[in-house]
Amino acid sequence: MLTVVERFVDWAVSWLPMYGEAKLLLGIYLWYPSTWGAGHVYDGFLHPLVAWHEADIDRGLLELRARARDMKASQLKAAAAIGQMWLVDAARCVSSQLQAARSGREGATH
Repeated sequence: MLTVVERFVDWAVSWLPMYGEAKLLLGIYLWYPSTWGAGHVYDGFLHPLVAWHEADIDRGLLELRARARDMKASQLKAAAAIGQMWLVDAARCVSSQLQAARSGREGATH
């Protein structure tokens, strides 16, 4: 999401003089520990936004967790069914090979 916003903003305002330098200074401000830039942005913008939508975020996470659990269960059931089919096919193959070997031995002894 941030990359999309950044590309749009770059396209919209890159014609401004010293845009690249201002973008670099913003990055340094956010990154450099003694400026507390990231803390100011978090406290002033992100924290109130997250706090305002906290219930919606929690509900979405619970729904996502339930969907992931359901998907995991269905994938395990599908894998078990595939494994069961493979075991049945392997047992049939071994059984047919044993029968062929027995009939070959019986034909040779008679």
